[in-house]
Amino acid sequence: MKGIETAGKILGTGIGIAYLLLFEGNEMYQWICFGAILITIGIPHGAIDHLLLNPVMDKKNLVRFILKYLAIIIAYLAVWLFLPTVALLAFILMSAYHFGQSHFIKMRFKKLEGLTFITLGSFILSSILWGDFAYTASILSKIIDVSHLATYGTAVILISFSLSTILILLNFGTKSIWLLMEISLLGIFLYHLPLLLGFIIYFGFWHSLPSMTEEFKALKDFLQPQKIRNFITKLLPFTLTSLVGISFILLFFYNMLEADQLTLLFFVLVSLISAPHIWYMNLFLDKRKNQY
Repeated sequence: MKGIETAGKILGTGIGIAYLLLFEGNEMYQWICFGAILITIGIPHGAIDHLLLNPVMDKKNLVRFILKYLAIIIAYLAVWLFLPTVALLAFILMSAYHFGQSHFIKMRFKKLEGLTFITLGSFILSSILWGDFAYTASILSKIIDVSHLATYGTAVILISFSLSTILILLNFGTKSIWLLMEISLLGIFLYHLPLLLGFIIYFGFWHSLPSMTEEFKALKDFLQPQKIRNFITKLLPFTLTSLVGISFILLFFYNMLEADQLTLLFFVLVSLISAPHIWYMNLFLDKRKNQY
C-alpha cells in the first residue's frame, strides 16, 4: 500500500507541475482536476467512518451512527448560521489538526502530539491560503474581511513551519529528516499553485489517500474474498450520498449566488461533513497507533 501512496504523490506533483508549465491560468484544468480528485479520493476517504471502530455494523448500530453523524452536522450548521466567524475559525483549526495528523499515522509521539498536528497543519493551510491570497480573501469576504492579513503570510508560514519542525525533531530526531524535507518542498509547491488546485492536490494525495490506505489495512480481514472490490463497495453508499447531496445544494443555489459565494458554500458543505469525520477518524487513528 505504500507504493499506492507514493504513486499518488507523484501523480499529484505531476498535476501541479503540468499546471505551472502548460496550463497556468486555465480554470477549466483546475476544475477538472478538482472534481476528479474529489470524487475518486477526497469524498470516498471519509465514506467508511461507520466501519472504522466497528467493522461488523448491524442495522441498529448503523442507525445510531447516522443519527450521531447528523447531530454533529446540524449543530455545526447552527454555528455557521449564527456565528459564521467562529465556525470558520473552528473549521481552520479542525482542518489543521486533521491534516497534520495524517502525516504521522504510524508514528508514536513522546510529547505535544496535538500541538504538532496543529502547527504542521497550519503550515500546510497557510501555504495554500496565502499562496493565492487574493482568491482566499474574495471567498471569505462574505464572512469576514481578511484583506489586512495579506502582509502576514510570510510570518505565519515561517512561524508554523519552524514550530512544527522543532516539535517533530523533539519527538523523532534525525529519523524525521526525510519527512521534514518532504514537508518543506510540499509547502513551496503548494504556495505557487492556485488555491483550489493546491488544496485538492494536497487533500487528495497527501491526506485522503494515506488515510484511505490505512482504512483498507484495518478492514482487510473483514473484506474477504475480494478485498479491493468489497472495500470499494462499502465506500460507495456514503460517497454517493455525499456527492448527490452537495451537488443538489450547489445546483439549487447556482443561479442565486456568485462564483465566489458558491465556492464558499461548497467549503461550508465540506466542513459540515468533515466535523464528524474528523472526530471518528481521530478515534480510529488513536486505536490503530496502539496496535503498531
